[in-house]
Amino acid sequence: MREARELPPRTEVVALADELAVAASRALVGDTGRGAELDELAARLRTRAYRLDRVEADAAEAIERWRSVERATTGEASCAASVARVRLAAEVSRDATHAWRDAYLAEKRCADTAAKTELDRVMRELDPWRPASTVVRLLDAEAAPPAPPAPPDPADDVDVAPDASAATSAVRVVGIEPYGSADRARIVVTLSGATTFEVGREGANPLDAKGRAAKGARLIVTLDRTSLAQARVLPVGGLVERVRAEARGRSTRIVIELASTAWRRVFYLPEPFRVVVDVASHPPAQLTVPAGHARPLRRVALDPGHGGNDPGAIGPTGLREKDVTLDIAHRAAPVLAHELGILTLLTRDDDRYVALDERTARANAFHADLFVSIHCNASENAAARGVMTFVLDTSRDEIASRVAARENAASLAAGAQVTSLLPRLRLGEVGALSSHLAELLQRTSTASLAGRYADTPDQGVKTAGFFVLVGAEMPSVLYETSFISHPGEEARLATAEYRQKLADAVVNAIRAYREGR
Repeated sequence: MREARELPPRTEVVALADELAVAASRALVGDTGRGAELDELAARLRTRAYRLDRVEADAAEAIERWRSVERATTGEASCAASVARVRLAAEVSRDATHAWRDAYLAEKRCADTAAKTELDRVMRELDPWRPASTVVRLLDAEAAPPAPPAPPDPADDVDVAPDASAATSAVRVVGIEPYGSADRARIVVTLSGATTFEVGREGANPLDAKGRAAKGARLIVTLDRTSLAQARVLPVGGLVERVRAEARGRSTRIVIELASTAWRRVFYLPEPFRVVVDVASHPPAQLTVPAGHARPLRRVALDPGHGGNDPGAIGPTGLREKDVTLDIAHRAAPVLAHELGILTLLTRDDDRYVALDERTARANAFHADLFVSIHCNASENAAARGVMTFVLDTSRDEIASRVAARENAASLAAGAQVTSLLPRLRLGEVGALSSHLAELLQRTSTASLAGRYADTPDQGVKTAGFFVLVGAEMPSVLYETSFISHPGEEARLATAEYRQKLADAVVNAIRAYREGR
């Protein structure tokens, strides 16, 4: 007779599922298969937790994890995840017609797989709620293979021609760093100096009868007047199969081999001069939820500033910015996960260096709905105090520009170059929502610090050209928690109580944003 074993408490199951989900999001950046395996384990744990305790937050997170498995896999594996998602959604949904619609669309997508039988069974169970034939015809149109996308609009490319006329020798290609995932990628090419570049495209990329993209499309970035020590081939995986670098006369060609047709955006960042190529299977979503309405918010990326060999600003007694920011992020992340049911990614979760370009790439690959970069402020003026929040925008404020220069580890002129690019990066509604999130963060900071720390000045929302925010596809802010350069504020930042209040401010701002406030 099998010995009965007591099941672990729900809190332990949920904590393990969250750990697996965060690990999956990291694995998806470089290993889609491993990421899907971890996501599936998280989904199974959350599904079991829901069926035992009937906590709807568990079902909602399980459904999101099954969706992630669907996106990261193909064929039978993807359709098996669809079955699990549809079954669970049907259990939870208070709208049986919507559940039938989900099952119908999944059945159409999985018509040639073993999952079709199970999806047919779900639909039979929901048959009393089958919608009218006109609605079914609309669903048929929605399930039809998509039309081949139009060639990318040249306006999506920012073909910048910085002044490189003063160069007396060829600019060297110093490094190429690809960051890839299933449906997004970022390639960063670092050079020894500024140069001009062109962006083009080669190779046909038709869709077959089932709407699947053929391989072979190539995005070409030609770097003028550059030298390459040796040809390089970098495997990536996911949307970008590999990146090749090859010398062509006095130029260098960066060839990005795509697994499917992709939207792209190309821009440069100075000091060091980098050409950044962002590609995605779809352009960034249009955020059109009106004010006063709840906003869909499932995932948040927290970015603890600095790390590793970059300590950030250091206070009068030696307190390091990198340690403070990581601790605040570690305090905020569990609350977001357990109290708000939000899956949270930390761009670094220990004392390691992560490049500014990679931080944004991780947030994009994670499909984050918000991006909050956490920092400590510093100033040559030892009397400077208070909390301020930044958004990416043009700025003529000298103080804001100096803060950006410090966080960018670059000159004031570099920040000015970045702000000149912003109109061409089309921030649009994302920029407006970033400003709103920043205002919420200032208000929640004031509320959280009221009482014992009520004398902390509210320095308001400011704008500047922060490298870490460039290319973020979601509303994003940079939160300067307090001035580590001020002796009094450094002493506060060294305490667990003050850090917890700052973490609470981050959580409460995200909560208010989700609620539509």
